Amino acid sequence: MAVGEEFWRELENLKQLSLRDFEVYAHVNATLGNAEDIDRAAMEGCERVVESVVASLSSGECPVLRVPRSHRSDGAGGVGESLVTVGAPQSTRRFSVLLFTLAQAFRHVASGTFSTRRDVFYENVWLYGTQSALDRAAEDLSRLLGVPRRGLHLTVTGKGLVAGSLAYTTHDGTTIDVSQAQQGVLVPECVQGLSGVVSEARYILVVEKDATFQKLVEAQVHRSFGPAVLITGKGYPDVLTRQLVFRLWSELRVPVLALTDADPYGLHIAAIYKFGSLAREEPGLAVRSLAWLGVLPSDLPALQLPAHALLPLTPTDHGKLASLAAHPLVSKCPTWLQQIHEQQKAGYKAEIQSLTHIAQDYLTSSYIPTKIRQGGWIT
Repeated sequence: MAVGEEFWRELENLKQLSLRDFEVYAHVNATLGNAEDIDRAAMEGCERVVESVVASLSSGECPVLRVPRSHRSDGAGGVGESLVTVGAPQSTRRFSVLLFTLAQAFRHVASGTFSTRRDVFYENVWLYGTQSALDRAAEDLSRLLGVPRRGLHLTVTGKGLVAGSLAYTTHDGTTIDVSQAQQGVLVPECVQGLSGVVSEARYILVVEKDATFQKLVEAQVHRSFGPAVLITGKGYPDVLTRQLVFRLWSELRVPVLALTDADPYGLHIAAIYKFGSLAREEPGLAVRSLAWLGVLPSDLPALQLPAHALLPLTPTDHGKLASLAAHPLVSKCPTWLQQIHEQQKAGYKAEIQSLTHIAQDYLTSSYIPTKIRQGGWIT
């Protein structure tokens, strides 16, 4: 199906809005998230910690590392700190693992190199014992140094996929042409280490589910209604997927649209890409100009889906909607609040797959191009 001038005109209008948002929000993120500044802060933080430990030992005192608590650890938003020291066996081990991880991070930051946490774990399995021990140490170190997790140069293996008009060179010099992949490629392990990013994409479509992503790729949506880049975080997105979406938005300066289920979890996933996570948000992740394309709760009445495709909201769903409405940024966005209230009032939800009850190819042949052509998104 060919797309006409209306399709591209609406996307161009959205692009202009995106560029305005880019000037407002990307400047803030760039100020807080400049790679060189983060690297400098990480190295200075490492040196500060080591100097503190040496000073304590020199004066005959027991060294203490004061690690700020995770935002997830309590209901007070991460208020307080954990004291990591030597003496008690459990604390001594945590202290040793934390300092060793600090040494790993300092080595990579100072040399401008990167390593996956998986590689660090297998090279030092004798110390860490489990992958989760390394992951906890990296999270502790990030908070101890006051830098984003990516500032440690210890990357994680992503779960997301990307397809479409995109090519880049990874931190180890490997050139990847995403457009040649039949089913998309994994989001790179080190987004900040990418170079030579090239794309002709005119928009980015973020997809909630892997199954929907594969259907769009199979239907060649990124070419038929493109050039475009398709990205999925396979449900709730990991940090790498969000970093890639943000980086492509900031470098390509094109609109970002989200396609999710018309349910509280789909709304939450779209909100994470746009507004960020309440758990622990870092600069360089939230794309504030993101537009939620659908499936919107307000779309459901007009779609006239069969009754068995509309699922009743559960008490958990109602709780999720209430918490989203209370999100400090969502609560200031009338269009998003309206979708929340519409779903609460209707009392039902639907998945993207339910569109097959209209026609097997309705999502790709009609829904997506029509929504874009009519500007049927919310920002």
